[in-house]
Amino acid sequence: MSDRVPAAIAVASSVVILAYACATAPTTTTTNPSPQPVASAQGGPGGQGPRVPLTDSARRVRDSVNAARRDSAAAMILRSIAGHENEPAESVFKNIKILKGVPAGRLVNIMNLGFGRSLGVSCGFCHVPGKWDLDDKEEKNTARLMFAMVQTINRDYMSKLPNDRSGPPVVNCFTCHRGNPRPMSQEGPPPGPRPAGE
Repeated sequence: MSDRVPAAIAVASSVVILAYACATAPTTTTTNPSPQPVASAQGGPGGQGPRVPLTDSARRVRDSVNAARRDSAAAMILRSIAGHENEPAESVFKNIKILKGVPAGRLVNIMNLGFGRSLGVSCGFCHVPGKWDLDDKEEKNTARLMFAMVQTINRDYMSKLPNDRSGPPVVNCFTCHRGNPRPMSQEGPPPGPRPAGE
């Protein structure tokens, strides 16, 4: 029963957020002067092709729903590993290929607050929910490759930049993704401001 409580809270908060977004949605429509549709960072169905960009309200709803889903899953996983949070992730979870040696509890928070928030997605974007060790989704392998890329950039390039701060500058997922499932295009971010905290 206690496992259902976070899910119920996530559903209830999602409904409230959706109602708010519908009530505050802009009433005017904008037209695209170009004959081709504008491509969003997500692409069309299945991540392919052009798609009309999300309105600010729709983006806030998406981000809030995904955050609620991530928080609910993270809380459930943390409860399931209670007492083992400080053990290395690879001794608590199966199929750990990156972040070996990181405490299991910290790994869950890195996935939630680092990867998930930076891409604006919920856990199911890369994982099969409840079967976290499976490699059935290509996005999971892509995330591993991009993590290696970020490590290389930080180690081989960013660490050599002169700076007057306490440590070298770093890049991370958010540097390019800016809260979107696909890295930002050269045209920049989707229209409108990002929600606070993103």
